[in-house]
Amino acid sequence: MSHPGVEPAVPILLGRQPRSPAHTGFDRLAVVTARPDMKRLEKAVAHHQEVLAGSAEYARENARCYTDWFALHGHTSPLTAQLASVSDGRPLRGPAPVRALLHCELSNGVLMGVQDLDAVRGGIRVEYAVEDTRFPGFRSQVVCRADEPVLRDDVDVFASVFQGPDARTGITRSTERLLFVVFDAPGLSSERFTKAVDDVVSLLDEADGTPRAESIELT
Repeated sequence: MSHPGVEPAVPILLGRQPRSPAHTGFDRLAVVTARPDMKRLEKAVAHHQEVLAGSAEYARENARCYTDWFALHGHTSPLTAQLASVSDGRPLRGPAPVRALLHCELSNGVLMGVQDLDAVRGGIRVEYAVEDTRFPGFRSQVVCRADEPVLRDDVDVFASVFQGPDARTGITRSTERLLFVVFDAPGLSSERFTKAVDDVVSLLDEADGTPRAESIELT
């Protein structure tokens, strides 16, 4: 379904496999697409820097949902270390899309990803991996366990919820159009999930990105 108040994009969330019983509570996923002015995006992130400190406790509450879910399946949520770095006062680093991602993740405590939209081929599907599903990650090959939630396009799996994105769809210096993915977690309320999506849309709108959001129910 389309996110309230936002014009729908050309549908790219094509469907899903039946949810694995191992991931009950992973109820929804949203994508936000945009073509922002990267300089404006940098300024928008910097302008809202103070939000991180003010929302720290709220973000930690939400992040615990991912900590527990990841640990149950033998993984460590990246949000834990990222929130600790913000509390230490370290600045957000990386190109504008990455800083925008970190800002939205850490002000909400909700797991997200950002990809180069033009590197994604066809529609996006939420699937659950078979044992030993593999794809090239940024540093090494990612090996998925059975029932691990993943995203697939017409080419291959391009992201694992637990282990991150692939190299093929990663942000580069030539990236113009962005694909933000917002991941649910067991225990996270629908209201807090929706707020996280709204914050991504708002930030990209400030950067003249004409953001469009779409979500899918996984139940």
